[in-house]
Amino acid sequence: MRRQQNITQQTQVRTRLAPTPSGYLHLGNALSFAVTWALARQRHGTVILRIDDLDNARFRPEYLQDIFDTLHFMGLDYDEGPADAGDFLQHYSQHLRLPAYEHLLGQLVAKGVVYACPCSRKQLASLPAGADGRHACQQERLPLYLPDTAWRIQVPPDTEIVFSDLLQQECRVPLAAQVPDFVVRRKEGLPAYQIASLADDLEMGINLIVRGADLLASTAAQLFLARQLGADGFTSIAFLHHPVVADAGGGKLSKSHDSLSIAQMRRSGLSSKVFWQVLAATLGWEEFGIVDARSFLDKFRLENLPLPTKYGLQVSGYN
Repeated sequence: MRRQQNITQQTQVRTRLAPTPSGYLHLGNALSFAVTWALARQRHGTVILRIDDLDNARFRPEYLQDIFDTLHFMGLDYDEGPADAGDFLQHYSQHLRLPAYEHLLGQLVAKGVVYACPCSRKQLASLPAGADGRHACQQERLPLYLPDTAWRIQVPPDTEIVFSDLLQQECRVPLAAQVPDFVVRRKEGLPAYQIASLADDLEMGINLIVRGADLLASTAAQLFLARQLGADGFTSIAFLHHPVVADAGGGKLSKSHDSLSIAQMRRSGLSSKVFWQVLAATLGWEEFGIVDARSFLDKFRLENLPLPTKYGLQVSGYN
């Protein structure tokens, strides 16, 4: 599926910061926030704070508060969204938008492209496919509302999603190989991330999504869903996949890396000014004199962003 980009300097950008309260935010999250914010502000666009909190198992109130603390620490503003943690829980939680997610799931059911599956991802990968390329659960057609079963969407063999990226130009994702028959409704009955994110972006009129390059497969999965649903509002969105920030061993930062969490940096006495210098150094922008959000915005140029590599960006200037 090939798309055309529609983001220019004249486009009225609508974008979002979409963290999850499943751990303390880290430098990689901060990079994504900064790039998203700068792209929108350079184009006099709208920044929406949207917190993705469907993952009940990993949600913690302190993680939710950390999102607001981090934005305040970085000096990043936004135009729409919750004012604080209490406002979020009362008015903005994804659990308040479940009917919209269920509506999209219903459309997929009506098209006959989802099936019930009790298998884990590991179990599914170990099962042999049939002669027609379909897995056993897809062939069995178990009742959709059978307890302890997830809903998976059928991804035809050899499905490849092709789209343009503001930084990487053309991206090709072999969806059937990387994310075969991905889950759209979890075993506990909640919509999965891919369907909820798609529904939210459609409802909020998002036309620019900034993500780490590690989420290329998620972008492809959502574009595949949008094509199934005829959701042209999503297939015309512009994407930018920036490089991920790596740990000392070359692995992608995760929220389990407390030593590189922004909360830990603040607790250790790191000032906002030094934090921005660390972020700039990680991008290789030491000479730009970046010390805060305003100077980052003034110096930000899309063409200066490094291209993603398999090794990621190494944290520089912080131990």
